[in-house]
Amino acid sequence: MLDRKERIAGYIFDLQEALRSRLQGREGMLHRAYDDALLRSLSSLGIASLLEHRLAFVNLTPASLDNPLILQLPPQNTVLMLRPGSNPLEPEKILTQLKVLDKNGFAYGWVISKKDLVTHQKTLAPLALRSNYIQLETASFDGREIQGLHKALTSRRTVQQGKLHLLANDLDSFDEFNLCFERGFDFFTGNFVTSRENWHPPKSDINRMLAIKLLNLLRTDEELKVIADQITADPIMTFKLLRYLNSPAIGLQNPILTIDKALLILGRERCFRWLSLLLFDIKQSNFRERLLTEQALTRAFFLESLAGLGKVPKDKDALFILGLFSMLDLLMGMPMAELLEQTQLPEALHHALLGQPSEFLAPLELAKAEDKQHAEKITQLAAACGVNALQILERTIEALSKAHTTMSLHDG
Repeated sequence: MLDRKERIAGYIFDLQEALRSRLQGREGMLHRAYDDALLRSLSSLGIASLLEHRLAFVNLTPASLDNPLILQLPPQNTVLMLRPGSNPLEPEKILTQLKVLDKNGFAYGWVISKKDLVTHQKTLAPLALRSNYIQLETASFDGREIQGLHKALTSRRTVQQGKLHLLANDLDSFDEFNLCFERGFDFFTGNFVTSRENWHPPKSDINRMLAIKLLNLLRTDEELKVIADQITADPIMTFKLLRYLNSPAIGLQNPILTIDKALLILGRERCFRWLSLLLFDIKQSNFRERLLTEQALTRAFFLESLAGLGKVPKDKDALFILGLFSMLDLLMGMPMAELLEQTQLPEALHHALLGQPSEFLAPLELAKAEDKQHAEKITQLAAACGVNALQILERTIEALSKAHTTMSLHDG
């Protein structure tokens, strides 16, 4: 979720669209059970460490407002987003429950589609106007309707109620993003960031072609002295490698002053990983580059965490590189096939990145489906990989946390 300053402001935790569709008209105990599973996972996995200053938009049905697991979430970071569904709303009961949650420090809002406005003509609008957030499912509205809804919602807001934060969800293009941005929306999410409308590579201090050349030298077992000479000839890369090794996080007793010694300490595999991360080093990044970088890191950590589970290969390093490289075409503004011609990745990784048969293809496709929340594909690919939904959720949250931490260290 992006804010108006083009920063990552938070994450949406929600039932997948296909599952919500199957639950329509069955929102009693069954829907409560799914909400309970989501809340239980979030509370047990400690999302506070992931969030820090970011928000968790947790989508629930109004029937789950009395679930005690809500109180185990961090109130300062949690926004409870309610989906109306098809069952009639009970305004008095809902408002009473929301007052209790409000006293405990939780913000809340409503997720609204065009269908919801028709189904709940009289009850939804008054409830929505009392909330802190409104998320519009923009795919169900045209531009004029979005403008009209924005005006209607904001003009009826009282001073005592404070600011109403508007979220634009399911944005598929930069035109849709720009429309909602100009209309004053506060938060934005959708596939517009990973679309290929803009192939301009991000600015970087790093010589990316040199980094790829060095990756090839490492993979072909070139002598470390030859690789060290190549790095030493590039002042920025030398600075970044020595800064990395001499950081408190590495914990060396004596500082490293030469690239030769740095490579000996790192070893080939760690050096390969460090160089791979350098490909995503961004200078003065805009929202797209930053979000793509964090998404690539999340995918890399997610795949790494699946190593050895079910039918997933055990090679953690290979899975990490697979996830990282799977978005390199977007970051460098080049087709994947052209990039891979310049690298010496193992054949199995090479094939998977091109969508060809490989033992790594199913895990990569699972990671992609998880990014886009394609429910049916996730179910099929999870079965192919021999992993279950809880393992996927747990490792996704862990991967988000690691990616956020890595980006924070980079910013520092």
